[in-house]
Amino acid sequence: MAGVTAVFKALSNPNRLEVYRIITRAAARRKQGLTIEEICREARMKQPAVSHHVARLAAAGLVDRTKSRWWVHCTPSKEGLAALRAFARDPADRRS
Repeated sequence: MAGVTAVFKALSNPNRLEVYRIITRAAARRKQGLTIEEICREARMKQPAVSHHVARLAAAGLVDRTKSRWWVHCTPSKEGLAALRAFARDPADRRS
């Protein structure tokens, strides 16, 4: 994970936060991640914007991307979620 500061910076954008929420909600009900196209439909955003937001979330360690032929499937990073949970439990712990 890139660090707590990078995570909060990535999630500080309201549109990016919505994209992250969409990806994490879908993970609870699907085995395979959402494609960029599916995220676009649900978020009502254009493909370049969603791709940009997903790239920023991936750089912060919050989203994993898997390419399957020409589709990119996005899933929440288990390590990213674990780091967020650790920080929420103890913000004073510098290891999170």
